[in-house]
Amino acid sequence: MFTTYLSFYLVFVVLVSLVVSLLVLWLKLPSPRLIIALLIFFILSPLIFGYFYLMYFNSLPEATVPDVVGLTLAEAKEKLEAAELQARLAGTVYELKYTEGAVVSQRPEAGRRVKAGRVVNLMVSSGKRKVTVPNLMGRTLIQADAILGAAELRVGEVKFDHNPSVEEGTILAQEPLSGEETEMGGTVDLLVATTLEVITEENTGEVE
Repeated sequence: MFTTYLSFYLVFVVLVSLVVSLLVLWLKLPSPRLIIALLIFFILSPLIFGYFYLMYFNSLPEATVPDVVGLTLAEAKEKLEAAELQARLAGTVYELKYTEGAVVSQRPEAGRRVKAGRVVNLMVSSGKRKVTVPNLMGRTLIQADAILGAAELRVGEVKFDHNPSVEEGTILAQEPLSGEETEMGGTVDLLVATTLEVITEENTGEVE
């Protein structure tokens, strides 16, 4: 590290000397003191900067970034703090592979050597993706099953209501309602019209 910096510094000194010499010839500077002052400034400034860089910044201890993918945000923060690093929530993203609140990705990646105190950005799973429930009113069960499948939903509990004024098999109500959001892969309960007499638990008891 030091050898590389010294090489760059020597090249810099040569270039500065040439530039200052050309400026002297071009501007026809009469005072040698000004020339010497410029040379000292341009030559010493990178030397001073390099000294502070090597003594302070470059001397900071390093740490290996641990793998926190799959952990909860609280667990990830605790693990990073134990490695002398800082955690920062960078945002949330839908990821089916991980449960809600689990770390999906991290930057810098696990295994990298970084300066102690470095911030590690974490992306956290938002849980299951939300989908909008389609309107099934007036549809048949077969149509509802196809519509829900296209919306990545399923038919849930189906109940029947005796309603001779409506065509057999027509959907009268749904839960959740049309336009509401629910988790992808969820179910929608349906109330379907029938012209037959509906037998419920209330009217199946023995008559005394």
